[in-house]
Amino acid sequence: MGKVLFWWHNYWYRYGMLKKITLSLLTLVSLTAMTADIFDTVVQTLKSGQAKEVAKYFNTNVALTMLNDEGIYSKQQAEVIMKNFFSQNPPKNVTIQHRGASAGGAKFAVAIYECAQGNFRAYIFMKDAGNGMLIHELRIEKD
Repeated sequence: MGKVLFWWHNYWYRYGMLKKITLSLLTLVSLTAMTADIFDTVVQTLKSGQAKEVAKYFNTNVALTMLNDEGIYSKQQAEVIMKNFFSQNPPKNVTIQHRGASAGGAKFAVAIYECAQGNFRAYIFMKDAGNGMLIHELRIEKD
């Protein structure tokens, strides 16, 4: 009887530990996937060429650099600037070349924006403004 109880206790102990490890790994994978999704979503909006969709991810004020023009704009002003850029440079493709994060939780990505006029390098800087990850800086420069 003692061996059976020992086996039963050992079985549940191991199962409990395995369960905790599995849940921890699933949580880590889920958090990593959520981080990746925000940049994938932003890239999809850039590919669509619709400024209104991109503007959904802008912070209240955005540091925006479009070719040689730069400044800090309201969300609405930045949307108009993006609309002008898209009308002059309709996207063919946008691909992320690099992603990263800072210790403070900010995230960035470097993407290649392809259009008929050539390639552009897009730098996207996002951080949590209290209501999710939002674009605080967007730079699009000739590649």
